[in-house]
Amino acid sequence: MFKRRLFISALIIALIALTFSCKKEKKKPEQPSEKVMVASIGEFGVPESRVAKSFEFSKEFQKNKVITPDLIKSYINRYYLGEIYLLAEAKAQGLDKDPEFLKAMKEHRIHEMTKPNGPLAKVILAKKFNVDNQELKELYKHLPYRLTLQQILVTSKPLADSLYQLLIHGADFGKLARKYSNDLRTAVKDGVLSSYLTAGMAAPEYERAAFALTKEHPISKPIKTEFGYHILKLMAKEKTKVGGMVQERLKLVDIAKIRAQNEYIQHYVDSLFTAYHYKLNDKLIPVILHAFKRQGYFGTIVKSKIPAKLLQATFLSYDKGSWTLEDFVDAYNNTERYDRYRLEYPNDVRIMAKKLISKELMYWDGVSRGLDKDQTYQKMMDYYYHHELEKIGEKRLINDNVKITDQEAKEFYLKHRNLWKNSPFEKVKIYVKNHLFNQKREQVRKEFIAYLKKKYKVQYNEQALQRLAKMMNERKKLRAS
Repeated sequence: MFKRRLFISALIIALIALTFSCKKEKKKPEQPSEKVMVASIGEFGVPESRVAKSFEFSKEFQKNKVITPDLIKSYINRYYLGEIYLLAEAKAQGLDKDPEFLKAMKEHRIHEMTKPNGPLAKVILAKKFNVDNQELKELYKHLPYRLTLQQILVTSKPLADSLYQLLIHGADFGKLARKYSNDLRTAVKDGVLSSYLTAGMAAPEYERAAFALTKEHPISKPIKTEFGYHILKLMAKEKTKVGGMVQERLKLVDIAKIRAQNEYIQHYVDSLFTAYHYKLNDKLIPVILHAFKRQGYFGTIVKSKIPAKLLQATFLSYDKGSWTLEDFVDAYNNTERYDRYRLEYPNDVRIMAKKLISKELMYWDGVSRGLDKDQTYQKMMDYYYHHELEKIGEKRLINDNVKITDQEAKEFYLKHRNLWKNSPFEKVKIYVKNHLFNQKREQVRKEFIAYLKKKYKVQYNEQALQRLAKMMNERKKLRAS
């Protein structure tokens, strides 16, 4: 009897051990990989993870009871291979050396390096910012108030002094802001700042001048910052309830740290101009001022007003590169119009040039720190490489081969004029041409991809196809349960 009990106990222990062993050995469901290519042509392929994400929501997944490798292969052929064929051909024809492609990639490299959550920001903002009691006391004086202000921003000291004299003798602040201010977001609203100014929001010198304004003396003398000369006018000063300095200390410390961080970033950017030996060709500034055309509040540089030879002249340089005058003109004209200075004085051009080149200098500083090796950064660069190569491939290999003549457009219009509600042809010609272009483009693309299918052989990863089919069948079972 004792032996029988001992045997049963041993059996139970063995079963328990086996159960735990099974639990321990149970593997997690296999996840699709970003690195494994299901189908590829040379260096270009379709990642397993990409197919897995899209296939589960496809008609093929919904309609078929059993998912097979051939079904997934057919899906890839239909939705992904056109892109891969195009990338392979674009590479083969050297379109990764096309100036338009290189320019786009440069913009992506700079943006990804210098964006607020990019690798450079993470390194720079890792610094600890100390706050002293004197600064906290000054911030506390401003803490109970919020100011409504008007602002005029100019880059010329003589102009700033002249405007100040006009203002203290009764000139209309709004009119002068509309006419002269380079802060175009406020210029269009008579110089009125869109939000209240509260403690810690601005540079210390700006803030001190603003909070010193009163009803009796509402206009400030010109205040110099890295953006130029600011003239402020107090419109309203509202008081709110705050606790004692001890109660508000944590809040004041947070405000001071944010301001210190912003100042540190500005000093950091300024230091790069010295570190990289930035130089500006002042002789070309009059050329820019002459070519600038104001359009209401905004403006553009008219490239046709600049001789072709001068466009290729070096306008600015630094240790890692240079910009021609044309580079500056293009960068200025492509900048969001509210962020452009009106280029009517030499310092407008100088400050604008620094604004436009600053991120490029930051990028090179990031590279010098080895931040271009950051995995997330490299992953984004890989994505943009494929995206821009496909884009330039579509443009050069397909779009540029689609031509629509006026005669073709006229003939199509006469047959289908009801599509444009019988409007006169000259009024709708551009829309007719666009309609025809899209039609013709689809045909050209279809024929071109058919040609590429004969030119390139696709390599399929049979193991990956089997694995994907297995995953999809498991997901169908989970959905059904």
